[in-house]
Amino acid sequence: MTATAEPLLGTAREWAIDLAVGAAIGVFMALVGPYGSYFNGPLPPRIFHFVACFWVGTLIFGVLQRLAVTWATRVGVPVWLAVGAALLVGCVPLAAFVGWLATTLWPFLHGKITPLEWYGQCLVLSGPVLTFVILRRKLAAHASPSRVPVVRPPVPAPPAAPGDVLCLRMEDHYVRVHTQAGSRLVEGPFERVIAGLGGVEGMRVHRSWWVARAAVVGVVADGRNLRLALRGDLSAPVSRASVARLREAGWLGAED
Repeated sequence: MTATAEPLLGTAREWAIDLAVGAAIGVFMALVGPYGSYFNGPLPPRIFHFVACFWVGTLIFGVLQRLAVTWATRVGVPVWLAVGAALLVGCVPLAAFVGWLATTLWPFLHGKITPLEWYGQCLVLSGPVLTFVILRRKLAAHASPSRVPVVRPPVPAPPAAPGDVLCLRMEDHYVRVHTQAGSRLVEGPFERVIAGLGGVEGMRVHRSWWVARAAVVGVVADGRNLRLALRGDLSAPVSRASVARLREAGWLGAED
């Protein structure tokens, strides 16, 4: 079965939930009054300020973290590293907005807080909130029955004869099956798609990659990292945790 990918930037329902969470956190922050904002003025302007800031932050980080997770999954880098970089980058426009809105609502703040301080405050508040949102979304993805098709075969068969498969690459909720004739996306957990290959000799060489033994034509060293050169001008990264298993199975020589 060919998969129809979910929207890269999320569904309308996901955004509605994120904005609702942002509004709730904004109201809570207005009541707490972090960084002395409790003394800026009455409660209603503080609520407006924090809710607006958290909504803008939700839009900025909602886009950046989704792009970061997708990119990290495809290239095989740690997701936390990509999301951390997104946090550092996203706090720049957010700090500019927060500083502008705060000094507009409370002009006496002009010159009292530097841009670097605005950035630091955004970083301290946004980091835990972004972590919470990502964890909540992961838990919801595992718990939500809407993500499980009503009818699904026990083991999804790849859109090619198992013997023709060169490698599999995990992409979000789907798996890309590479053959000599090209590649296609199939729906299903990575482990179930691997199981659908039956007795084809191969090994999971990375968190997001499975490689058929017959597809390997060489090993490429990139500094301390290894990649398997495959037929069809493909290559697959080898995680450091997989090096010992590959060497024991005879995929790598001692010099590798």
